[in-house]
Amino acid sequence: MVGCFLLTAGLFCGAEAASVEAPHTAEFVNYGEAWKAAKADKRPMLVVLNPGDEKKAVDVHGLRESEKLSKVLDEYVVAEIDTTTEHGQKVLKSFGSPTLPRLVVIDNKQAKQVFATSEKVSETNLKNLLEKQLNSKESATSLNVDLFGNPKPDCPSCRLKAMGLLK
Repeated sequence: MVGCFLLTAGLFCGAEAASVEAPHTAEFVNYGEAWKAAKADKRPMLVVLNPGDEKKAVDVHGLRESEKLSKVLDEYVVAEIDTTTEHGQKVLKSFGSPTLPRLVVIDNKQAKQVFATSEKVSETNLKNLLEKQLNSKESATSLNVDLFGNPKPDCPSCRLKAMGLLK
């Protein structure tokens, strides 16, 4: 299982460098680097898959400026992925996102998605969701809220198998 995680991290390491502001306010543009940091710190991840259209994109810096969200975001490793780049296309394909932008929360073990949506989420609801995940001792079953009536399980090794990178 650890090998699966290493493959996942290695798959997304690319030419784009991670930008680090401070240990608890790290933001990354490279999924692999974000995954490594989250794994090392045993922190959950917030992955934002953004389209090329800035008007439709989720403004991660704006989220950090929100009084409601800034403190809870400091407890997460945040990866803002531009899906118009080669790296972003690989990440988008592995997450299988139906529409953009997409918010994905990954548990602190980087074992599974615990939340994913392409719907607009209010700051209050996002704050509540992020706090709930921080306070959770054990991750609930992965849930894709876009398919709420029929939850879709997710795991990194399943993603890699679907891409033909893991046998």
